[in-house]
Amino acid sequence: MPENYYDKASRFLAKLDPGAFLSWLLRLPASDFVFRGWLDTRGVPFPGDTDRVSDTVAHVENAGANGVPWIVAVEFQTKPDPEMFGRLMGYLSGLWLERKPDTERGSRFHLGAAVVNLTGSGSASREMIWPAAGLYSQLRVVERNLELESAEELLVGIEAGHWAPALLPWLPLMSGGDTSDIIDRWKVLAGGEPDRRRKAQMAAIAMLFATKTGRKAIWQTKLEGWNVDESEYVNEWMARGEVREAQQLILRIGAKKLGPAPEGVEVVVRAIQDRARLERIADRIFDAPGWGDLVATV
Repeated sequence: MPENYYDKASRFLAKLDPGAFLSWLLRLPASDFVFRGWLDTRGVPFPGDTDRVSDTVAHVENAGANGVPWIVAVEFQTKPDPEMFGRLMGYLSGLWLERKPDTERGSRFHLGAAVVNLTGSGSASREMIWPAAGLYSQLRVVERNLELESAEELLVGIEAGHWAPALLPWLPLMSGGDTSDIIDRWKVLAGGEPDRRRKAQMAAIAMLFATKTGRKAIWQTKLEGWNVDESEYVNEWMARGEVREAQQLILRIGAKKLGPAPEGVEVVVRAIQDRARLERIADRIFDAPGWGDLVATV
């Protein structure tokens, strides 16, 4: 299974219920922060991934500090990246320079980062101190290593109403996520989802993650009768993600060749859902005389 299947599934889950996800991720009561939305981070590429634009950069406000605005960059890793500290430092600096919470002069975001490792245990935080020289640098990252998280604790939290059911698909990645009793309780909670499509999506992602951890057999047996077709939803996420990436590539590379895209042109590009046509447009970027001619490509 290609790694970006898991990445896209993780991003989909984060956006399924952003408030609930961030509350769990940051270990904060929902009343302690206000989620303002996911920031448009085009133009601030993640170091090492020049063609990928992160779409899980949250704008949140600290409710206990008069609404201080924060950027929280959320990264999902199939396995820990030993260079994550350096990559986050580069990414956060770009966000701080390029994005502002409002138009007031001198207004800046506070910066934070969180990493979710689907497997393995990472160490993205660093503290560097040289007392005699007066030098001190630190990046403290919220890091959730799912293989060390307790499936039992997650279920208890959801059963008690402390956490939202939207967190259920992560459970197969957690410690104890392959036991019969745990999966039976998972089914009860997931079965209470009134939206049939969302229920199917949650089950499909759970099966996808169970496959990653070698637990597919027991989950498949336990979910018999649920009519889970993870391939249908995985293909849907992949197609949607590939279209977005193609649109972003055209707008970013086109801006370098033709100048910034006029607002109307950007709307046209983002409305194109045909991947083949987007590829044809991308192929013409360096030959087209202008944006109008480029987006007229059929």
